[in-house]
Amino acid sequence: MSASRPLHVLIAGGGLSGLALAHGLLKDGLTCEVFERDADLSRKTGYMLHMNAFGGEALRRCLPADLFELYLDTSRKPPERGESIVLTDQLDELSAQPHLGPPNEGERRHTGVHRKTLRQILLSRLGDSFRPGAAVVSYSETADGVRVQLADGSTAEGDVLVGADGIRSAVRAQRLPEVRVVDAGIRGLGLYGRTILTPELLEQIPTLLLQGVIIAADTKGARVLLGAFQPRQPVAAAAAATAPDVRLDPVEDYLMVSCSVPPGTVIPPAAEWTAETPAMVRDAMLEAIDGWHPALRAIVAGLDLPSIFGIPFGHVEPGAVWAPSRVTVIGDAAHAMLPTLGMGANLALNDARMLLDRLSAVSRGEAELVPAIGAFEEQMRELVYPFIEMTMQHDRQFGGGALASRGAQETTV
Repeated sequence: MSASRPLHVLIAGGGLSGLALAHGLLKDGLTCEVFERDADLSRKTGYMLHMNAFGGEALRRCLPADLFELYLDTSRKPPERGESIVLTDQLDELSAQPHLGPPNEGERRHTGVHRKTLRQILLSRLGDSFRPGAAVVSYSETADGVRVQLADGSTAEGDVLVGADGIRSAVRAQRLPEVRVVDAGIRGLGLYGRTILTPELLEQIPTLLLQGVIIAADTKGARVLLGAFQPRQPVAAAAAATAPDVRLDPVEDYLMVSCSVPPGTVIPPAAEWTAETPAMVRDAMLEAIDGWHPALRAIVAGLDLPSIFGIPFGHVEPGAVWAPSRVTVIGDAAHAMLPTLGMGANLALNDARMLLDRLSAVSRGEAELVPAIGAFEEQMRELVYPFIEMTMQHDRQFGGGALASRGAQETTV
């Protein structure tokens, strides 16, 4: 049936794709509620986030104009080389290639953002549409809508349910129970932190390490990944100038760092980390890159210890085609992939854009609801599934393939 009133959309999950979709729905005159399990932004989810035209243009479509400008203002300065670059452990260049994604050129091209800053932008102006500390645990489809059950025992009803609740999605588990999550543990580059770009450190490191996305690798399997974050404008000042109602935490210039540890190093689960764990991880990283170029060792030695955390890798196996309904999934809930090519967040945001276009057409009476959701899902699968396969062949895909001839190591979790 065609909608005779604006659709009311329930969104499980307040990550990047769920929040972007919420902004787009409100912008287009629809209504929504976003149910987010976390009560605040204290959970560590990463630092510098590479952005390409998939994600950046999705933000242009979804956000109000001034919030989109704020996203650009707080993005990293365009590097001289917009590439993924592979170096030896002594900083000799092995290969490079342009970043993946659609054409991304011009003075204000998409570069990279501080993940928390982007989430703070996306959290602004949602008002009562955003419900933190309220996790969706299950749902039931009714004759003319969807009812969700929340962890606190309450319920909510809408026309559509969108599962944007991550790789462990409760919505996907019920909607597509046959889809399998493949756990890969913490492999090589699954430990992250950030090193502040102080004047003293900048004097020690070549400017090449501030370009693009860098992986340095030796022939024994150790690797260091770097991503510099130096914003176009100071983050908090940009908000005051462009969108004064938006509060953004100040962010110092930094290098996002991911580094291997020696084989056999035991990294405890996040819940078992103690005050001593970050220093142990940092020291293990330094052991793994013993003898490497002094600039790389200085970067790792300078890691801010409270910033260090581990990300257990995993991905969703691409599922067979399914029949559409009023319940759909986007982002990691639909296609969690290994983070090795920087595509996951960009494709999740692009999901929000594509679904927004379909739901807005329904709300205008131009399309039927369930067929429109099916058309989105078909479009999403066709675009995204090949990238899942590419991330699992990272060494042949990143930076022109030079990593394929170098070893790999795993960390015991």
